[in-house]
Amino acid sequence: MMIALDSHYTIGRLHLYCQDYVCQGWTPFPYVILADGCSAAPDSDLGARLLALNARRLLPWFALPVADEAERVARHWRLGQRVIRRAVRQARDLGVDDDVLDTTLIVAWCDGATVYVHLYGDGCIAVRRADGETTVIQIEYAENAPYYLSYLLNRERHALYQAAIGDPAIAQTIHCLNETGLSTRLEPFDSPTLFNFSLATLPTIAVATDGLHSLVSAETGNRLDVLSVAQMMLDFGDPDPGFIQRQVRQVLTDYERQRVFNLDDLSLGVFVGVN
Repeated sequence: MMIALDSHYTIGRLHLYCQDYVCQGWTPFPYVILADGCSAAPDSDLGARLLALNARRLLPWFALPVADEAERVARHWRLGQRVIRRAVRQARDLGVDDDVLDTTLIVAWCDGATVYVHLYGDGCIAVRRADGETTVIQIEYAENAPYYLSYLLNRERHALYQAAIGDPAIAQTIHCLNETGLSTRLEPFDSPTLFNFSLATLPTIAVATDGLHSLVSAETGNRLDVLSVAQMMLDFGDPDPGFIQRQVRQVLTDYERQRVFNLDDLSLGVFVGVN
């Protein structure tokens, strides 16, 4: 199966500068990496870049063969620690505070038949079948406080985070939404968030930062349903070069005409299986 790949990121209406960052490529295999810096952390745009670029450097380690799913789960946090430790050293060399590394991270790659996704913090995944049926998986955290990799290296901040989110055993929420309805499950805040999807079954697989769920109507103040937004973003026609960049720009322009705006930065990366 041939694979098409593209990504794009753009600033939110309420932001002075974009705190999202995306990188994509084909070597050693097709990949998209997204990072979303914390709005309350100064210079987190730098942190987003450091985490994404370090994850890219370590990408071959993410994709090493595993004996079973239990081994892949165990590797999740080990890889996260390697990413954040490298980023901390680099941030300190630059003379900036470790808080700039308060950023989510999504690492997705394809082995030719399956797309694998590791999430560190909140975000969205949208998958579409060949018949157009779309499902959105949305990962959220209690108190709108994602579990950042930066907490792994600071015991005091880690303890403060746990105190702030209420019951840590149910602080991560995973919603699954499609045309038939919504299902939700609760997980511990530090439960590894991993997914894999077959391109044969789901020929369109997208990963996005939580900005996908930030579109709000200026007329009503209501937030748009994330499933409807995902369906618009994935309705891109032929996946020729630059297809997602063009689609994101066109969809946001169409929404603006309806006085609907993305209040948060938005990043989107898409894998398409092409027969």
